[in-house]
Amino acid sequence: MIRQLVHRMAGEASAANLFGTDALDLGLYAAQVWDAFEQSASDPPNDPRARRALWSMGAFAAFAPDATPAWEHLGYSYALENSRVAQIFRRVVQEYRSGERLGIPSALTQRWADTTEALLDPIPSGLWASPGLARPAPESVRRNAYWRMFGMELAFGTDRNEPAAFDKAEASNSAFVDVFEALLRAVRRVTARTARPWMTSQRNHAVIQARVEELRTLLLARRPFNLLAREELAAATVMGWLELSLRADSPVVKDLQVQADTAAARLKLIGERVGLPAHHKSEALFSLAPDLSFLLREIERIGATEATTRLLLPDSPLTQAAQSVSVHWREATGAVL
Repeated sequence: MIRQLVHRMAGEASAANLFGTDALDLGLYAAQVWDAFEQSASDPPNDPRARRALWSMGAFAAFAPDATPAWEHLGYSYALENSRVAQIFRRVVQEYRSGERLGIPSALTQRWADTTEALLDPIPSGLWASPGLARPAPESVRRNAYWRMFGMELAFGTDRNEPAAFDKAEASNSAFVDVFEALLRAVRRVTARTARPWMTSQRNHAVIQARVEELRTLLLARRPFNLLAREELAAATVMGWLELSLRADSPVVKDLQVQADTAAARLKLIGERVGLPAHHKSEALFSLAPDLSFLLREIERIGATEATTRLLLPDSPLTQAAQSVSVHWREATGAVL
């Protein structure tokens, strides 16, 4: 959601403007994005008239999404969260709230901390996906969603290196990794430059279509009646904000003096400052996240037949995304593809 908002606000200049806004503005915009999704996907559509009156007062009301869902696939959040970015930035906020060991934060960084705290540990507001009596801590909610959608857990426990507790649902896509890696292998074989490229196109088509259909069936099994969509939006909002925070010119990067060439390198330096190491494969995870989101979202959206057709074209955006995902998935996981 944050990526899309920056794009609609006109790119780099708008990213700096986001750091000066109030956390409530992002909450109101998330609710607006959710409403647009519900109107397009729900039957019957929701009609939250009272809440719409609130949304119109938000700083981003004029940037309502023109397509839905206007947020990244859950795969984006899973990849980024595995870098340990949420736990590291929670420690940054804790340090700023409790003392001056990290230095005295500028006014903009203090506002950044307000927004980050509100996103990482939101109070029940009723506006969108916030915790309540029936919902545990936000990180546990995200862990539950990752388990259900991908049959995977995060690569670490709590920020105290203890086992993480979350509701581990019985219904989960435990076959996701095997099916997904089989699809990546099939795409790599088809697009590899060999002495006889595309000679077995009919067979290639059948293999890829079978893998795409399996993967799409798994993903959509967790989607009836927009199941997990609210959790997906909440996760994308948090991870999008934290990824934005790792830009070279963000207030917190400047105040912490952790300038580096990449977001993952900045995260590593921040982790060292707060005593919580980032995942050693963070570079691959940050590179993986956007293309993984695009690939999974498109397979869900356009259907198995159209997705297969595009994956058989070497220069299509979907094929390029699959090739990029294959490289970074292998780097991040050590899988043999």
